[in-house]
Amino acid sequence: MGAFNQYLKTLRERKFLDIGKVAECTGVHRNTQSKYEDSRDPPFDYLVEFAALVDVPFHEIILKRLSDSKASDNAIQIALESLTADTQVKEINAQPGAVNVEISELSHTKVPVGSIACVNIEDKNVDATSLYCFKNPMTSEYFVSKIHVGSKKLKLMFESPEKKDLEFAIDSTESELKLILKTLGLVGKVIKIELNF
Repeated sequence: MGAFNQYLKTLRERKFLDIGKVAECTGVHRNTQSKYEDSRDPPFDYLVEFAALVDVPFHEIILKRLSDSKASDNAIQIALESLTADTQVKEINAQPGAVNVEISELSHTKVPVGSIACVNIEDKNVDATSLYCFKNPMTSEYFVSKIHVGSKKLKLMFESPEKKDLEFAIDSTESELKLILKTLGLVGKVIKIELNF
């Protein structure tokens, strides 16, 4: 099973949809749906229907498909650049490994909605003093928070009267912490904030 095929299966299961229902809604046979979740590469029209069905932005599905592509690195890079040009994430040429994102979800008091955050996407090491950018997996909106990791819990701290802090129970394993942060949509450490007035 390819990583992209597994991704499709995960998206289906997240919406509590069975194979038959997805096949019916996307206009394919049940066996074809099973093969798309196993090893067969689904066609473009199917992916358009599937994205709408599981309520995931289409460009995210295409970006995931590119990450599992057997095309040349150069071709993949060109495709990625053309796809990300129209999304909220814009690469910064001056700082490799950094992106600009517009904060679109109410979060930390120091970072109002509409601010532009420069985020180091390669730095996901957690410390108590830094701000971190997240992409809400439910809404695809960006927000920022501080992160506190204790021996038994992970806490996202917003320091805002409008947004309550979030707490998650964790074991003390580093891999579980990384998995939870990835699931929450961690983009990376905020380098700087540009406030728009």
